[in-house]
Amino acid sequence: MKSYRFNLLVLIIMPAMIIALLLFNSAGGFNAFAQRSTKDDILKRYKQDRESFMKSPDEVNSEMKKIVSDIKERNLKYKVELNEMMKYKISQITGSKPPSDDEIKKKEDERRKREELERKKDEQQKKKDELQRRKEELERQREEKRRQDELKRLEDERKRREDAIEKESDRRKQEELKRKEEERRKKEDEKLRRDEEQRRQDEERRKQDELRRQDQENARLMGDRNVPISIAPVVTLAAFNWRDSKYATTVKYQGVCGSCWAFTSAAVYETNYYIKNRITLDISEQFILDCARDKKGNDAGSCDGGWYGGVFDYLMGKGAMVEKDKEYKGKQGACSSLGNSPYKVLKWGYIRRNAGIPSVAEMKDAICKYGAIAACVKVTPAFQAYKSGIFNEFASVSGEKDINHAITIVGWDDKKNAYLVKNSWGPQWGDNGYVWVEYGCNNIGFGATWAVVASE
Repeated sequence: MKSYRFNLLVLIIMPAMIIALLLFNSAGGFNAFAQRSTKDDILKRYKQDRESFMKSPDEVNSEMKKIVSDIKERNLKYKVELNEMMKYKISQITGSKPPSDDEIKKKEDERRKREELERKKDEQQKKKDELQRRKEELERQREEKRRQDELKRLEDERKRREDAIEKESDRRKQEELKRKEEERRKKEDEKLRRDEEQRRQDEERRKQDELRRQDQENARLMGDRNVPISIAPVVTLAAFNWRDSKYATTVKYQGVCGSCWAFTSAAVYETNYYIKNRITLDISEQFILDCARDKKGNDAGSCDGGWYGGVFDYLMGKGAMVEKDKEYKGKQGACSSLGNSPYKVLKWGYIRRNAGIPSVAEMKDAICKYGAIAACVKVTPAFQAYKSGIFNEFASVSGEKDINHAITIVGWDDKKNAYLVKNSWGPQWGDNGYVWVEYGCNNIGFGATWAVVASE
């Protein structure tokens, strides 16, 4: 309650400070609007702007009472507190808009074409492998025939020599012949043994070559879909997350702008780039907000919301800019020239067809293969007020597309029965900027998307 009184005091003092600041006409100069307006005009405009994106103290207090009452009645697993984000209307601090059915259908068509192409490549490779196997089998048969012919020739030669010796030698020579025959047999056996050993070694080399060829082909077919880390997570783990594994980047603050889609895109790229290259990046969300266009040339989004699918399409062609070259302003501006950026997305896709909500098993598999995952959730006042614990509100939804906020999923915990979610409301919100969301709660996972980033 102390925090709440402090916020009320700030709301009372801020207008007076802003009015005094705007009316002060220094040599450095403030904005032209303040120099032209009267005190009443400025106060009226401030109140109008504040009311457009901020809740009244009574509204905040009423919402908090309802949330606390709901948690007690339903015995929910999370705690709440009055925080900075509670002052704003949800529409001002979220902004995710689901893709249109045409966009989803187009992405599904692309996926089917990609799968068909991969299937044809697989068939071509199988034909090549079968042709190679037949060639090797034919060569082996030829080699076997040559060996049998050589053995027969040697046997014929041995018999001819024995016949000549039997005709021309006496008993003493026969005994000597027996001795020599024994020696000859030993040598022949040794030769056969060596030949067999050589054949076995040749066969072993052939098998090793085949295994290497298969490994190379598998690597070519998989391309860069596998996460290149020394100790990759596996879906059988009861719990895993990229944050505790020290691969997640810093939690950021989108401010009073519905740019969650841009922050989610940047968070996914930063985390997966660090996993792949062991290099920390700070991607410019402002550049994404100003410049990102989908394949049709439309804005990927604005401060009124957007979709990260259009961002990933844009990063496949143009690439991203780093934060130091364009810092976040919290409002959309003019697009800056980028040049040749190395920070590109190689490919991306939805985990579930038609951008639907994946199963927990599908989500785990994608987190293990690709790293951080872009996804959506339905934000409510209870979500705004989250402080700690497992968020399991399970608010009423009208369908899978009933979402309004883009987030980044970085892991899971089956004991908690929840995903670990990275938000874009700053580290002061929730659990240092994160929240555990129970599987299936508030449409968590709609539009779940993986992205493969470029190598250094």
